[in-house]
Amino acid sequence: MFPCKNARMTFRLIMLQIIISAALLLQPLELRAADTILPEGTRISLQLNDDLSTKSNSEGDAFTAIVMAPVNLGDKIVIPKGSVVNGSISRMIRPGRFKGKAGMYLLFQSISIPGRGQLPIFATATRINSPGSGDVGIEGRIEGEGSGESAGKIVAPALAGAGIGTLAGGGKGAAIGTGVGIGIGLATVFTSRGKHLELRRGSTMDIALDRALAVPSE
Repeated sequence: MFPCKNARMTFRLIMLQIIISAALLLQPLELRAADTILPEGTRISLQLNDDLSTKSNSEGDAFTAIVMAPVNLGDKIVIPKGSVVNGSISRMIRPGRFKGKAGMYLLFQSISIPGRGQLPIFATATRINSPGSGDVGIEGRIEGEGSGESAGKIVAPALAGAGIGTLAGGGKGAAIGTGVGIGIGLATVFTSRGKHLELRRGSTMDIALDRALAVPSE
């Protein structure tokens, strides 16, 4: 008699655990069904709230940007204008002394949507519009403008040296003068740096989602 009673109790406990587990599993599925999914590759236009520079900033510095235009999925506004994107500088490349352009990688970490909370995002910069910046390269690298001075700094002293050498000693003097001029030009290049990358507050950029973004309904 007792074994049968214990068996029934055990069976009821097992069934109760199954029901509770099923309820816990179904609840997230119901929440996910209510989400709106923005697909990978969705573009978001932003405006910077902070100045970012390879001269004055460091890796890890935080920044924010405002969503400039609503992001729609069909006829539904998923990310309204004015939402705030939070990010930081993940890598900084300062201008080199010879050929190297300044560069910056931005990490976009989250987006705050009014009424829907703060959501993690994975995105990469695809376009930048800021005085003092160039293009957006591979993996979202924002590149500074090239100085365009290195070749001139070498060639001009070399030509001047050749002219002085010719006056002083003909062909041989010209060769010596050219060598001296090149030496002066290289010294000038290696003691000066290229242009810093400056992203001014108010600059605009586009980012593209690297992963789909699930946005909860209001």
